[in-house]
Amino acid sequence: MLATGMVLLNSCEKLDVPQDVNTMGKGSYLTLEKTTNLILDYSNLSGSTAAIDVAQFGADQEKITIYVAPGTPNQDKTKWKKIKEIPNDNNGLYSLAVTGTEIATAIAPMAIEPGNQYTLYNEVTLTDGRIFDYANTATTFSGISAYRMALAWSATVICPYVGPIAGNYTVVQDDWVDWSPGTIVQVLDGAVANTVNISKVWPNPAYGTVVNPLTITVNPATGAGTIPSGLVWGDYGSLASTGAGSSGFVFSCTGLINMSIRIVYGGSDFGSYKLILKKN
Repeated sequence: MLATGMVLLNSCEKLDVPQDVNTMGKGSYLTLEKTTNLILDYSNLSGSTAAIDVAQFGADQEKITIYVAPGTPNQDKTKWKKIKEIPNDNNGLYSLAVTGTEIATAIAPMAIEPGNQYTLYNEVTLTDGRIFDYANTATTFSGISAYRMALAWSATVICPYVGPIAGNYTVVQDDWVDWSPGTIVQVLDGAVANTVNISKVWPNPAYGTVVNPLTITVNPATGAGTIPSGLVWGDYGSLASTGAGSSGFVFSCTGLINMSIRIVYGGSDFGSYKLILKKN
C-alpha cells in the first residue's frame, strides 16, 4: 500500500479527495535498486549503454514502457519518444538498458549530440490496465529521495577529449555576466596535458584582472571537466574564488565547453554559475 500521505493520480480517472486510508486506491511505481552506468560515448553509440536496475512497488505491474526526451525531466508527455517495452517477467525486478543508438533512433530526425542530457521515462502499466508515470505522478512525491522513485532517469552523451582545443569561442551562456551571448572570446590550452585555460574568459579584463589561471582539468576518456575549490582566479575589487563542486564537460569532438562553476566572491558563496562556450 502506498504511504497514507501519497496519492498517485491515474491519468484515466478522477479520484475524490480521500477522507481516510480506506478510500485510497493502490498505485504503483518503480524503486531504484542499482545504477550501472549513465554515460553514453558519442563515438560508440551502439556499444555504450545507460543501465539501471529497478523494482516494482505497489500494485502488480504488467510491463514498463521506456520513453526518452532531450533535457531535464518534464511532465509534457507529448515530447516523449517511445524506445521499447519491458515485460514484467521477473517478479517485479527489471534490469533496464538503453543504448545510445536506441536513443538516437527514437528522437530522429533530431540528432543526438555530445554534452546533451537525455531523460528516460519509465511508464508503468498495471495488470488492471492503469498507467503510472512521471507525467501523472506529482513531482512533490517523485522528488522525495526516501521513495527512491525511478519513473525518470537521465543519461549524458560524452566523447573522448583530444587536445589541443585553443581558439576563438562564441559565448552561449555566461551566468556571471562578464560577457553577453554571441561575444567572441579566446580559450587557451593549459600548461599541462588535458587542461584548458579560460583566464581570458573569466575575468573579463573590462571588469577584473587575473589572479591565478582559471584552468579546467579534463578526463580524456569522458570529457568530464573539473576545477579545484579554493582557486582565487579574479580580482573584481573583491576576490573571486572557486567553490567545491565546479564541474562540467569539455567536448573536443564538437568544440563545446559546458561548465557549472561555483563562485565565492568577497567571502560569500554565490552558488554555481553556468559558462557555455562553442568553438567557432
